Amino acid sequence: MIRIVCPHCRKSAKKRPSDVNRAKRTGLKIYCSLRCSALGRRDGKTKAQKREEKRLYDIEYRAKNLDELKARKKEYFKRTYDPVKAAKDRKKTMARHVEYCRQPWYKAWKKEYDKRYRASEYGEYADVFLLVQDLDREIQERMSNEEIHRKNETYNKKQHRSREAGQAEKRGRPRFRDRRANHQAPDS
Repeated sequence: MIRIVCPHCRKSAKKRPSDVNRAKRTGLKIYCSLRCSALGRRDGKTKAQKREEKRLYDIEYRAKNLDELKARKKEYFKRTYDPVKAAKDRKKTMARHVEYCRQPWYKAWKKEYDKRYRASEYGEYADVFLLVQDLDREIQERMSNEEIHRKNETYNKKQHRSREAGQAEKRGRPRFRDRRANHQAPDS
């Protein structure tokens, strides 16, 4: 047996010559016990440091192996998906989701999101579409329906049409012009 000094606890201990020779050959330290070996091999990092290193490693790993991870997740989903169970799970959370959707801040966000989504079908002219919508809304707020109908001459449409028809008859113009256009004199 060979006497060694433990690099962790600084106590002396007896070890077999084969253990000491192997440690020298591989460049590893030799400890007095398994406990000292475990404690001596620790790197002295805090739990928060290890967690941060793991987080950064995971980000890097996901970036490198994105396609493989997606394929595995897709395959797992196909293998384990149960529509009946999924419907039950959705029903469990439905009340909470409905309550979430009723919140004032969500309604405002959703309104803005929907507006942008509808405008996105116009591509590069989406902003122009939104401006036109805002302009129409402003006009609607400033004018009453009666004023809008008068401006567009859609106020009392039926009366206007009957008056125009009466005036056309008084002037002696034919009421149905297209009938005369279709009945042309034969070529002689």
